[in-house]
Amino acid sequence: MRKKENTVLRLMAAVLALLTLSAFLTYQSATLSKNEYYEIQVEAAGRLERYFAAVRGYREELGIPLSEDDIHKTGMIGLPYTGITTTSGALEAKRTAAWPDMAALCVRMLFEAGVRPGDTVGAGFSGSFPGMNLAVVAACESMNVELVCICSVGASTYGANNPELTFPEMMYRLNQSGLVHTQSAAVTMGGHQDVGSDMDQELADQIRQRLTDLGLDLVENADFHENLELREALYLQDGPINCFVAVGGNLTSLGRGEAGVSLGQGVLHPERSLRVDASSGLVQRYLARGIPVINLLNVKKIMADYSMPYDPLQWPPIGQSAVYSHIRYESGWILLGLGGTAVLLFLCPWVRHRESRVPLKKQSRKDKNHVR
Repeated sequence: MRKKENTVLRLMAAVLALLTLSAFLTYQSATLSKNEYYEIQVEAAGRLERYFAAVRGYREELGIPLSEDDIHKTGMIGLPYTGITTTSGALEAKRTAAWPDMAALCVRMLFEAGVRPGDTVGAGFSGSFPGMNLAVVAACESMNVELVCICSVGASTYGANNPELTFPEMMYRLNQSGLVHTQSAAVTMGGHQDVGSDMDQELADQIRQRLTDLGLDLVENADFHENLELREALYLQDGPINCFVAVGGNLTSLGRGEAGVSLGQGVLHPERSLRVDASSGLVQRYLARGIPVINLLNVKKIMADYSMPYDPLQWPPIGQSAVYSHIRYESGWILLGLGGTAVLLFLCPWVRHRESRVPLKKQSRKDKNHVR
């Protein structure tokens, strides 16, 4: 019996050695492979560069100089504060969101969320991250995905907060120039209660008039729940959406309080058990209905998740950052490791069973005499 036990123990030691070797060889076999949608990512990044160039032209036409903080000359960086600034924001995050590779990132996240050509995506764009908004547009148009977007005027610091060129106006001009096929399904003022009540009202009235003159559908409804229902109806205008994208911190997207933010960043998969209450926004509502969501607010966290640099002084050329590829491991070594693990799982109960049957050594009379 002892010989059999020793044989099993030796076998387990051999399997453990094999597992160690398998892990090492799996690590050594790692290769970097381009994503299967690599060409779409490159196309989207190129589109986004053209969008940026066009917006720089609009700024020049309106006599709006580029910000000194716009070190990459994207035209996407706003001012520290204006009369339509709604909240504070990090300059570094705004610069990072204005990187052409953000379009490639959005392509990747849409694929990870299950979106495919021919699908429909609903999006809520605040003015806080104009670069990221346009990245979503570039990604959807490169993927041949129908995009239904609702754009807001209000922007946090360094976002699209120049009163003379708001984000809804950027989208309108890009569409009119033929660079973007997507049109805003509706526009809102954003800010407090999504009606801009915390803005400089003289500036807000001027913007309202311009948006109306452009023929844009300006929606203003201070009732939170009616506003949500109106937005959901707009997203349904071409049939049900396959994914919802929230960019920035619009009240209707994330809801009241911190519940929407606490759900996480990037791709959020459906969670039908999610509790939806009177304070929930569109993010929670869609997740609870089984629809994936892409939440784009904490840019620093998202960059870390995808191994991308945050606010770099120099961007790598299109097609070369980590978002365009994935690590591939040799499947043979992985299967070997799984097989070894299965053997160990089979042997471990047998060893525990044998140990439980080993009798305890009887205490000698001499030992008993020493017990006090």
